[in-house]
Amino acid sequence: MPNIPQRLTELEGLLMNVVWDVGEVTVRDVHRRIRPVRDLAYTTVLTMMGVMERKGLVTHDKRGRANVYRARLSRQAFGAQSARQIVDSYFQGMVKNLVMHFADHGELGEEDIAALERVIEAAKSRPAGDRVAVPVDLDVRE
Repeated sequence: MPNIPQRLTELEGLLMNVVWDVGEVTVRDVHRRIRPVRDLAYTTVLTMMGVMERKGLVTHDKRGRANVYRARLSRQAFGAQSARQIVDSYFQGMVKNLVMHFADHGELGEEDIAALERVIEAAKSRPAGDRVAVPVDLDVRE
């Protein structure tokens, strides 16, 4: 499997959100669902699904005459992988540097701070080395 990109283009994000929301889709399904948001030609969607498959974002099975596409990674797994790559590439592999960047630039709202406080409290109460499962919305929509 090719290396999956850490970022999606705007169009890839639009198409992947349809794939993630529906699960298994044909090009026709994707085209019909995005048409109210973005008026793309069917052939553009067809081409982009092929591009996304070559990038390792989706895979397909042949069903009758149609290709049925599905994501190689869940939305959450893609978000987690992308976040790890960003932390490793731009923040010396330290999550605290990423959080401090957002805090230093005034990009953390009250809701963000409250969510971080919950995650920190849950992490403090778990045994050393255990991972904490805290519900976090990893929606990658742009």
